[in-house]
Amino acid sequence: MTKSKGLALVSGFIKLIIIGSLIQPMLVGCTQPTENVSKADLNQEIQPTENLVKADLNQEIQLQIDQMALMESKTMQVKVLDIVEDSRCPADAFCVQPGQVTIAFEVIKENSEPEEVELTLRAAQENLAVKNFDGYSMTLKNVEPLPMTNQEKIIQSDYIVTIVVSKS
Repeated sequence: MTKSKGLALVSGFIKLIIIGSLIQPMLVGCTQPTENVSKADLNQEIQPTENLVKADLNQEIQLQIDQMALMESKTMQVKVLDIVEDSRCPADAFCVQPGQVTIAFEVIKENSEPEEVELTLRAAQENLAVKNFDGYSMTLKNVEPLPMTNQEKIIQSDYIVTIVVSKS
C-alpha cells in the first residue's frame, strides 16, 4: 500500500467517524423513550384540522367520511366511518316508499374502547336515528346530498352527515 493510499484510507475513516458522531445523537434521540405526558398536556388546546372538527354539545355538527368531531367537553369523539346504505328516493322522482340511509360511526368515550354505532334515517321511524349511551344521546339529523335519477351513485366523499350529540 502506498503512503497516499494509506493517508486517503485514514482520512476517509476519520470522515466516517466524524459523520457517525454527528448522526449518532440524532439516532439515539429518536429511540429514547419519551417523557411521561401529564393529563394537563393531554388537555391542551387542540386545533381543528381537515379531519378533526371541534364541536359543542347540543349543536348540529356536519361531518364527511373519515372526519371526526371532538366534543368541547373532550369526553367524546365521533367519527363518520361509512355510508352503509343509501336507498333514499331521488329528489327528482316520486316514490311509493321514501327509502332510508344508514351511516356507520365510531364513538370513543373517555376511558372506553371505541364503539361502532349505526344510525338510520327512515321516514316515520325516528328511533332508528338515535343512540343513547352513558348519559349521552347521538342523533342523525340529515344526510346530503339526496340521490338524483340522472346520477349513477353518490361518491362517498360527497356525503355530508349532520348529527347532534347531547347529554341525556
